[in-house]
Amino acid sequence: MDEQGNKAKSLVCEACWNGLFSFDAWQIVLAGTEQPGRVGYSNGYCYTTTWESLHASSAAGCSWCKFLCHPEYTNGGVEIWVACDEDSECTPAGTKKLTVKLESSGGRAFSLQHYYMYTTDGTGDHAGRFIAARERVVDIASPTGYRLALECLDSCTRFHESCPKPQPTTLPDRVIDCSNPEKPRIVITNGKLQEPQQTVATTQNIDEYVNHGIDISHFPKTIREAIEATHGLGDSIQDRNRQIGKMRQIYRNSFATIVAACGKNVHEGFLRQNRPQKVPDAKVPFICPDGTVGSVWIAAEFDTTTGDATRTYYDELEPMNFRGWCLQERLLSPRCLIYASHTLQLWCQHETVNVGQALCEPSNGLRLPSSVWLSEEHGQSVSPSDGETSRQAWLNVIFDYTLRKLSISGDKLVAIAAVAEQFNHVWNSQYLAGLWQHTLLLDLLWYNTGLFELNPRPGIYRAPSWSWASIDDHVVAQSFEDRFEPGAYDLAECDILGCKVTPASADVPFGQVSSGTLILEGHLKEATLQYTKSDQKSGNTLVQLDMDGVSEVVSVGWARMDALEEKSNIWIIPMLWDKGGEFMEGLIVTAAGEGYFRRVGHFTNHYGSKDITWVSSAPKQIITLI
Repeated sequence: MDEQGNKAKSLVCEACWNGLFSFDAWQIVLAGTEQPGRVGYSNGYCYTTTWESLHASSAAGCSWCKFLCHPEYTNGGVEIWVACDEDSECTPAGTKKLTVKLESSGGRAFSLQHYYMYTTDGTGDHAGRFIAARERVVDIASPTGYRLALECLDSCTRFHESCPKPQPTTLPDRVIDCSNPEKPRIVITNGKLQEPQQTVATTQNIDEYVNHGIDISHFPKTIREAIEATHGLGDSIQDRNRQIGKMRQIYRNSFATIVAACGKNVHEGFLRQNRPQKVPDAKVPFICPDGTVGSVWIAAEFDTTTGDATRTYYDELEPMNFRGWCLQERLLSPRCLIYASHTLQLWCQHETVNVGQALCEPSNGLRLPSSVWLSEEHGQSVSPSDGETSRQAWLNVIFDYTLRKLSISGDKLVAIAAVAEQFNHVWNSQYLAGLWQHTLLLDLLWYNTGLFELNPRPGIYRAPSWSWASIDDHVVAQSFEDRFEPGAYDLAECDILGCKVTPASADVPFGQVSSGTLILEGHLKEATLQYTKSDQKSGNTLVQLDMDGVSEVVSVGWARMDALEEKSNIWIIPMLWDKGGEFMEGLIVTAAGEGYFRRVGHFTNHYGSKDITWVSSAPKQIITLI
């Protein structure tokens, strides 16, 4: 055994070395061989010892016994079972997942945990030839870090069939030439690369340009006249709208998008942050199939003992994932280089990987299904399965997006406009301030989750009250597909007579709106809300009605209010229900001037009486919501 093997052997006690970490035993662990008499849950290598022995060996320096020890158990027998019996969902592909089970005699203690195995960069440890995952690369602003990032990009473009190949494309109207990082240049492209202008905004002169203006005589004639025309037309807002209207195309035509996921603000930077190396649970020998001996780290599959990335990295906790504008750059870009709080990642349509083949926990970030992401032509036929997949993807977008915050309240629809435009390439449906014409009845049944205390409605007009974009809280929009299964229910629904939304700018048809009207023909029943003190914060409350022939008010369902706002009289509009009373989904509205109503909440009859005779007692009428 070479020096490396001797170092690995020194990690454990003699009993562990001759037992679990013997060649035959460890190959059983790796192969997951089923043990006689333990069928179904005990594949791998099994042995028995005592808690006293584990504690004694731990004190003597055995890393495996220390890993197994539990302070609450100091005496009695214990059975230990170890196996690589489950596939890991981590990247790189082939990452080993170790299952460790402990069971005390008499059933006093039971533990079943999963761990990942990873090793060094593979050049200095025998285990690196058999273990795919490596330790993190934390110096990502180094030449090595950039080289590893380029290797990931190259692998993606060469081997991932689901990721687009680089192609000539139309550039944004203005780009920054980074060939000289000390003097980046703003380049006006007209859709393609041009000769750089002599006068540009650089890191050296930007303060002067901001404080004192630019000497226009230094610009070429075309640029001078463009500035003169812009001044005369006053079209800065129009230009902003035009550029926002191109965001889908810009993201999708990019080769890669650099994402500063870990940056809390624009002043913090993202390249040279102090990134932590992963803290493992133990380092143990790894007996290779060829007989050589190396070592591996083992780390718990999910470890929440710390709030940072030293144990388990949770991508949903990155500052980027709380910013509204950042969602569409992630969803629409072919691939992203993500500067995360623990390392540098490549996110593409195929997978998420850490550079350097470092162990990468499963990502919870959204990806658009291929039926949505690859769609480029309007009016393509959509299979039923793709239709269901794309609808669920849109509902997931709403769920994720409404958890995020925006610095400018009026950007609620604008910051997701490019994603909506992409979905329109699948559905070719009218977009109605966050809802879709072809699923409008169901889309109207969104509700505030009450995950946080209710916020007031925005002080500016942002969307009609029946759109989720009109509030600042977390929203769930449901699919209700199970309600339409043949024979499941005897359905009735409200009739939608018309819906009209006016975009604020023709250049951004999927963005900000200036007005919206929804016209229904349905039942309208006056009701009351039975609030408790806690209900007023969460917005959840019982809905009560006066029922014919009943002396007391009857609770007929549950309301989830949209926002913290003043409400006078309220009415229920049933939107979709089972005629037998098994379920009902509807809207809660209040008066908004003569002849108009506005939505203030969502109604369901999950709680309370299933008697829905009150619906037929309320004659149908035309209801206009704004």
